[in-house]
Amino acid sequence: MRATLLFPYLSSFLLAGMTGLSSAAVIPRSDADTIANFGRIGICLSYFADGNREKELAPCSIFCPKQNPGSDPNAVGCKGPGIPRDKIDPSIIEKDDDGNEFTPGECICDLEAAGVILDVVIQALSELDNIICAVILSAITTLVESGIDALPGGAQVTAAKKAVEGAKTFAENGLNAVSFFGNWIGATCGVSGFSFSLDDVFDGLSDAPDSVGESRGCFKKGGCQKPKF
Repeated sequence: MRATLLFPYLSSFLLAGMTGLSSAAVIPRSDADTIANFGRIGICLSYFADGNREKELAPCSIFCPKQNPGSDPNAVGCKGPGIPRDKIDPSIIEKDDDGNEFTPGECICDLEAAGVILDVVIQALSELDNIICAVILSAITTLVESGIDALPGGAQVTAAKKAVEGAKTFAENGLNAVSFFGNWIGATCGVSGFSFSLDDVFDGLSDAPDSVGESRGCFKKGGCQKPKF
């Protein structure tokens, strides 16, 4: 989601808090309060890293069935601000009861809408920072050609594991190599061209052992079929 779209939701959140029984509703004191407050206005817990997926979507499971009666409360998604953490106003960054950082995101109720699956999948994956971006292309080609043991360690191994997790998540949700490299790695890391076969490398990453990385799961309303390689 574009950053400019986040603030109307924040304004609604603050308004809802101020119209409650006490000002404590503005800044919830527990995850249960957060989920209840967010669930009234369609805001989810958009985690920066590995957070609790169930908590992240819990407000949407409350909000979406009210918007679309009869809809599946589990067929929902959370769309974050879509900008790097260091660009986000620190005042809207909170921690859940487990200490995991999150910022308000937008509940997505129709996961079959055009482009929504891609956005939700990207949001679910770990952020690619500058260190990872600097080595990710060399890391994934080495991984596919020679295996994880051929990597020197450190950022190279981290980058390779993130790429495997990403490729498996894209594949499980029916997204292809062009989306994986163009909309995630390319868009995030500022890479405009690739010197290898996108399909071959994508298939290699998707077929890597689960010990290297696993899919973050299915985000499609009708379910997903595990790809076969």
